[in-house]
Amino acid sequence: MTENNSTLAVKATDLTKKYTRGDSEFDAVSHVNLEVPKGDFVAIMGASGSGKSTALHLIAGLARPTSGEIEIEGKAISKMSDRELTVFRRRRMGIVFQSYNLIPHLTAEENILFPLRADGRTVDAALLERLRAFWEELDLTNQLSQYPDALSGGQQQRVALARALCAEPVALLADEPTGNLDWTSSQNICRVLDKLNKEEERTILLVTHEPAVAVWAKRIVVLRDGKIAGEFATREFRDAAELAARYQEIARASASR
Repeated sequence: MTENNSTLAVKATDLTKKYTRGDSEFDAVSHVNLEVPKGDFVAIMGASGSGKSTALHLIAGLARPTSGEIEIEGKAISKMSDRELTVFRRRRMGIVFQSYNLIPHLTAEENILFPLRADGRTVDAALLERLRAFWEELDLTNQLSQYPDALSGGQQQRVALARALCAEPVALLADEPTGNLDWTSSQNICRVLDKLNKEEERTILLVTHEPAVAVWAKRIVVLRDGKIAGEFATREFRDAAELAARYQEIARASASR
């Protein structure tokens, strides 16, 4: 069912991205239609090469689609100029990468505040107090003065999360956010995402190939060969193993079509 645009955080319509390899052309993402209502938590799953990260990068405005439309909070970002898109992305989208992408010569606090300062915003005492309360929830209070190379992988990813959320974006877009983390750190990040979604109604769209991460989402979208192969709600499953079996079932059915 199509949602009213006012209730949608993300909408992708007939999204396609073509690449050239040698003399041939192929679709990394092919005619994808996706709606993410505000307050939803969606995980895009797929094998390596399925197009899941490409789809997320298109939605985040980090790459331009060959065709199709992307709307964030009802605004068509695919029609924006590069400058307009950069400003919009900085103000309305929070993006988290597998590799953290922290600036090595800035402290954790300076990294978190970088998007606000780059946007010319004044970080006054009231704003800083509100942000520090959130950083305390992320267990970052004792790491704020440290540089990235002094932080563990889990701590760096929590800094990246705090940075992505400092401007109060309409959606958090996360590309394999636990990919470089051990099991414990990975599940800790998932708990943070779960709390953000359930308690603060943050909209989250993440990409993962790990069932143990995807099971924290409310809805799974399966990508295969750049196309949506199917989707299902996680409430149907008791654990990651059952979810993995359902994912494999959808992927196999898509391959046989």
